Amino acid sequence: MIDWTNIKKIDAHIHLMPSDVIEANKEYGGNFIDFGDVEDYLKIMDKYNIESAFIMPFNDPYMLSMDFNVCTVHNNLLDMCGKAKNRLFCFADIDIRNDIEKTIQILEDAVRREEVLGVKIHAANTSYPIDGIYYDEIFKWANKNNILVEIHSYPRTHLMDDMCSPTRIKNIIKKYPKLRMSIAHIGGFQYEELTDLGLFFNISAILPDLVDKYGIAGTNKILRRLDVEKLVFATDYPDNRKLEPIEIYDKYFEILSQMDFSEEEAEKICRLNALKMINK
Repeated sequence: MIDWTNIKKIDAHIHLMPSDVIEANKEYGGNFIDFGDVEDYLKIMDKYNIESAFIMPFNDPYMLSMDFNVCTVHNNLLDMCGKAKNRLFCFADIDIRNDIEKTIQILEDAVRREEVLGVKIHAANTSYPIDGIYYDEIFKWANKNNILVEIHSYPRTHLMDDMCSPTRIKNIIKKYPKLRMSIAHIGGFQYEELTDLGLFFNISAILPDLVDKYGIAGTNKILRRLDVEKLVFATDYPDNRKLEPIEIYDKYFEILSQMDFSEEEAEKICRLNALKMINK
């Protein structure tokens, strides 16, 4: 049996919060506030042999800044990464309240930093369709400049017209077939729409949800269907629809230890595929 707890790994999708945002919201609490401190997370990294982790923004500047400005969000993300250089990295944020020319310039400035690995798009949070005109300009820019884009996609089976549904994502792929793309949460319960397209898939948040619906064996088949060469370990810590923050890592490793992956495959899922995804 593979020891998923101690194998060296990258968590390719987490959320941490700036200290001033945590301080301002202590009385309100919530998982991001109560469990999003950088120093606390570094202890978790040591405990679970997490070599590095990728901090994701929300496409909502109210979450990661006190002045609700995407440039401040980027400064805060870089500050958090600076607390653990070469261990914490991040993705650039987007605020669709800005005109697209301004957004592209902000993204160009952001991705010049070595800590910034790509761009995160969360259409469910912005309530703007992933295949809409505004995002198309971002995809055009990212495709031209070989920038990695991570797309949130976690629709339920019955939500066929979700803002970031796999059907909409396929429209993007048809237009930009060489775009570097990672699908967060594997495309939810509509993942089959995206198989065999050469995309990277991370298992953040959705792994226990899949097990609840399909069991261990069924989930094992789904992960293999997505392609072990493109499967990326990620948790969405400290957020999860099924688990409390303190349960997330142990439950992930418990689930994965019951699957049929070889040690070589586990190393790819835990670390090597993420490095390939970010061109390292």
